[in-house]
Amino acid sequence: MPQKLSPVPKLNGVYICECCPKKPKKFETKAELHVHEMEKQYTCNFCSNRFKNKNEAERHQNSLHLRKHSWSCAVLSGAEAAFHSSSQRPGAFDVCGYCGKEFPAPANWDLRREHLTTEHKFGECNQAKKFFRADHFRQHLKHSHSGTTGKWTNVLENACMRDEPGVDGSVGIIGHGNLVISEE
Repeated sequence: MPQKLSPVPKLNGVYICECCPKKPKKFETKAELHVHEMEKQYTCNFCSNRFKNKNEAERHQNSLHLRKHSWSCAVLSGAEAAFHSSSQRPGAFDVCGYCGKEFPAPANWDLRREHLTTEHKFGECNQAKKFFRADHFRQHLKHSHSGTTGKWTNVLENACMRDEPGVDGSVGIIGHGNLVISEE
């Protein structure tokens, strides 16, 4: 479907795009504006934001509009939930989900709680804070809890994830087939 030229009037001798809401760009001619707008062929179905590639558009819709999942430290039921069995030595050791440090099994919970509170500031962050992108939650783990990335991070991430009510009010995964990105 052919793209319409932007209806944006010329202001102070320049055309201003509407597809870059954070930092609108200025153009001398309508043709330059049209070329710029055509670079962003993917439009969000919930707002007027436009994107250069489908991946960016999907990430935008999932994290801002659909919000199928959220991550929060508040979801952890307690110190026990921050540990999981070692894949290298199952039954003999448990792994800290923040840093990957191994602790012998059976658990000495006083030692483990001390590790979580001194090394990772367990329970000190804003428990009401929700992250709607996994990469933002990983940044939180790194900066607020001295977390390091490894196989152990995925287990902690999954323990802190919860399903959010969908656009239609249902809880859980909204199938990718329902995600519509407009290509213009």
